[in-house]
Amino acid sequence: MKLSSITLHKAAEIQGNIEKLQADLDALLETGTEFVTVSAPVAAKAALNTGRRRGRRATVVAPMGRGRGRRSTSPTGPLAPAVVKVLKSKGSPMSVSEILDSLLSSGYKFTSPEPKKNLFARIYRLKGVKQVGPGRFAAK
Repeated sequence: MKLSSITLHKAAEIQGNIEKLQADLDALLETGTEFVTVSAPVAAKAALNTGRRRGRRATVVAPMGRGRGRRSTSPTGPLAPAVVKVLKSKGSPMSVSEILDSLLSSGYKFTSPEPKKNLFARIYRLKGVKQVGPGRFAAK
């Protein structure tokens, strides 16, 4: 498949939009700001009232199911600063299991029933944490 410069330009533009949306989402989740979602019946009614037009049609987004939306936060605070604090106190790269043990011994409370899986899934995207080897992490 040969990619044209227009296709590559569009891909770069989409990637930029994704990064901006991810940053906006992170900012919303860190500040705990509430946001309003429009339910499907309201969105469908609004789409029907727009009349017929040429071009793209309005899409109706179904409401998110239970368990989606705003994350519950730990009673001991956000995960990223706690992980960074543990990594800085150690001073050398640590594995996820070592980080988890240090978090639990320092009194960090996980809301997840499986904290190890939660940490494994989230550590790659935590601000202030970088991967320095296979399964090894350090503070930035």
